[in-house]
Amino acid sequence: MGNYKVCTYIFTHFIIHPMNVGEALVALRKEKHLSQERLAYEAGLSRHFMYRLENNLANPTVKTLEKLAYALDVKPSDILHHAESL
Repeated sequence: MGNYKVCTYIFTHFIIHPMNVGEALVALRKEKHLSQERLAYEAGLSRHFMYRLENNLANPTVKTLEKLAYALDVKPSDILHHAESL
């Protein structure tokens, strides 16, 4: 799915409190039994940036969301669905 389609899908299908994205990332990471450092490595991110995402000090771009989804072996929309349910 191209960035435009992902972005359009995100903005037309989800109303998510920004803090829930970080909580969703923590929950999915723990479900996959990954350390914060390992997920950051698999997604091509720094551990410090991963910390900032999980603690809602930074928001992921669509590209970052795609990288995290790939590293977690889920679809980007799965992360957002998880965030929406929190």
